Amino acid sequence: MTNKVAFCVVAWNNADVLPVCLESLQAQSGVDFDIYLLDNGSSDSTRTVLADYPHVKVTWSSTNHGFARGNNILIRQALDDPNVQYVALINSDATLDPAWASSLVDFAESHANVGSLQGLTLDYFNHAVVDSTHIFVNSFLHPQQQGFGEPRKPPGGYYPLKVFGVNAAACMYTRTMIESLPDRQHGFFDERFFMYVEDADVSYRALICGWDSWFVPDAIAYHMGSTSTKKRGSEYSLKMIGRNLPAMVYKNTPRGVFRRSIPHVGLGLIKLLRVYAERNGIKAPVMFTLALLRGFTRIPRFTASRRQIMAAKSIEDDYLMRIFRQDGVLG
Repeated sequence: MTNKVAFCVVAWNNADVLPVCLESLQAQSGVDFDIYLLDNGSSDSTRTVLADYPHVKVTWSSTNHGFARGNNILIRQALDDPNVQYVALINSDATLDPAWASSLVDFAESHANVGSLQGLTLDYFNHAVVDSTHIFVNSFLHPQQQGFGEPRKPPGGYYPLKVFGVNAAACMYTRTMIESLPDRQHGFFDERFFMYVEDADVSYRALICGWDSWFVPDAIAYHMGSTSTKKRGSEYSLKMIGRNLPAMVYKNTPRGVFRRSIPHVGLGLIKLLRVYAERNGIKAPVMFTLALLRGFTRIPRFTASRRQIMAAKSIEDDYLMRIFRQDGVLG
């Protein structure tokens, strides 16, 4: 078979969930593939678990590189194989239906200009609930997962859509897109982000450069959700999202789009802070706001990246505003 797929898994103290993830990868049908795994300095029994999977290409690290650099390491290894045309990022707490990869590859092979793809990702513990269909940017330029927590629609309720981008919990990127993006000196995923918002950043950059992202509902995945973050503590994701969000917006948003979004920023931020307070307690909006302020102080280090991305921009602002919509665009 041609058009080989490289599955990339970054693990950190995930010995309890790795077997079900790896078993689902090994069960993929209809595609040629290899599995690459980076252990980010785990202190649990990950090494013992992986001894049962000799075909997995494992890289051991004594330190935690984070999600961004960890995946970049694996992507570079995967692309050393000239037969690899698709790179699939799979969280260690995600599993796939056996036809997940073949469904996405078949779709990509029958459509032009495909940069990334995501299937229907469901809640691992309750398959009647959606984890995500894709990611989108809301009216005040904050990335979100579309469909999170919603009931799964009945058969025929989903159809392929061009979308803003894909959720890196279970997604696929084409080799041609990976190798074509600007601002690669910091990696395919911007390593200055460490983790969180880096998949939205890649999606935004690819969109700016004219690549299409697709939601392909026939490909089914299941996601447990933020396993590594929970082990760090519930405050960690809020701090990282707040810190990374200003850079993501600054790097990738054309001036015209930013001007058109300004009227929504204040009200949108207030709504977001209310949601954080309801879900995480009254301290959460304070932590997020402080992290956001820290993120604004980091903006100058992303100036060169913005110049490169804007120089490569190949789509109109009106299309950007249209694709930002959470329900995507019919192809």
